[in-house]
Amino acid sequence: MIIDLGCIQGRLSTTPSKKILQYFPQKNWRREFTLANKLKLNYIEYFGERIFNKKNPIWNQNSLIQINRLAKKNNLYNYSFCDDYFINHNFINYKHFDNYYNEIINNLSILKIKIYVLALFEKSFIDRNNFNKFVNRLKILSDNLKKKNIKLALETNLEVKTILKLIKFTKSKNIFVVYDTGNRLKKKNLQYNEILQLNEKICHFHIKDKNWKGENVILDQGSVNFINIFKAIKKIKYKGKFTFETNRGKNPFITMKKNIEFIKNIL
Repeated sequence: MIIDLGCIQGRLSTTPSKKILQYFPQKNWRREFTLANKLKLNYIEYFGERIFNKKNPIWNQNSLIQINRLAKKNNLYNYSFCDDYFINHNFINYKHFDNYYNEIINNLSILKIKIYVLALFEKSFIDRNNFNKFVNRLKILSDNLKKKNIKLALETNLEVKTILKLIKFTKSKNIFVVYDTGNRLKKKNLQYNEILQLNEKICHFHIKDKNWKGENVILDQGSVNFINIFKAIKKIKYKGKFTFETNRGKNPFITMKKNIEFIKNIL
């Protein structure tokens, strides 16, 4: 099984605090392309922050051109973008929805992004009361993304039945799921069954390890059963990519190198 591996932007950089996981390396984001090349990763998964940051290159036309050049120079390709913005903002009641997505979709198309990951947690948590509103808004978003050949991948901790119901009700063939191995940690190896149930609806994987306290730990030091997970992945004949959204450890570069070795050893 040959797979393509990438990492979330910022995971190859040291953070101001060990408690910070999702971190945009504002001063040295360009350096990560060189580091990714040295590690023989295939891509960097760019991300939008919970709080709008105009210095994030995703919002700057000149920086987008730089990204394309840096990716090509370092034998990487642009593939996915993870948007955390709506963790802190209400997705269904956001007043500037049209303006936000007109710009983001245009910018993602410049990078030729294939997967748009929408994180639906906290302020954008789906429940019975807002379910129908989410159906309507996700339908609109998926249709707009499809025009640029971008898949909408939902990142959520909803039960599998609810996820499939949500997708079914949108009547969209452009809505999928990103399966996060850490966030969906469950006892009794239920993740194996989840992957089989979601099957072709999974278009992307986030690789991370967690313990039963919910803490993001170094890969292979938590409770995620990666052997079972990859058995399920092989069974559904998954053809997509895998993004490391992992704990940095003491040295982000060395930790990422070990992450790559760990996954390849399982395969």
